[in-house]
Amino acid sequence: MRLEASIAIHRPPEIVWAFLGNISNLPKWDRGVARAIEVQEAPAAAQPEGTGYEFHTEAHAHSPGNAHHNGRMAYRIASVDTEAQRCVVDLTSRTGNARFFRRAQWIFHVTPTLSGSRVTCAVDFTLRPAYFFLAPVLYLTRSSIQSDLENLKRAIESAAAP
Repeated sequence: MRLEASIAIHRPPEIVWAFLGNISNLPKWDRGVARAIEVQEAPAAAQPEGTGYEFHTEAHAHSPGNAHHNGRMAYRIASVDTEAQRCVVDLTSRTGNARFFRRAQWIFHVTPTLSGSRVTCAVDFTLRPAYFFLAPVLYLTRSSIQSDLENLKRAIESAAAP
C-alpha cells in the first residue's frame, strides 16, 4: 500500500533538505516522535544522515503501544540522492507497532518551486498477512501524513529566515 502527501514550503530547497536531513529535527514536526536517537553501532561506512545511517525514535509517553518498548522504532536510511534531494528510509523494527509490517519505508523528495520548495512524503508498506485487516484503517488515517507535513512547514518557516 502506498500513501502520499505533499506541501509547499516557502523556503529554498537547500534549507528544507538540510532540515529534513537532521534527525534531531524529527520531534519538531512528526507528532508521533518525542525523541530521535542516533544508533552508536551504525556501520563505519555510514555517513551521518547518509545511506546506512541508523536511528531510533521514541514515542510520547501517552502513545498507544508505548508501555513495552517506549514506543521505540528503528530505522535505516536506505538511499540518499543529494542532487535530486530524495531520501528513502526503511523501518527496521519488528516489535511494537512495527510488528504489523512485513516491510515499510518512507520516501521524501524536495523539489524547487517558484516560491520555495515542495516536499512530498510517501509511505510504502506491506502488512503481514495476520494484519491485513488493518489496511482500511491505515488508509483512513492517511491524513496524518499531511498533518506531519503541515508541522514540518511551520517548523521550517519559523526556524529559517527567507
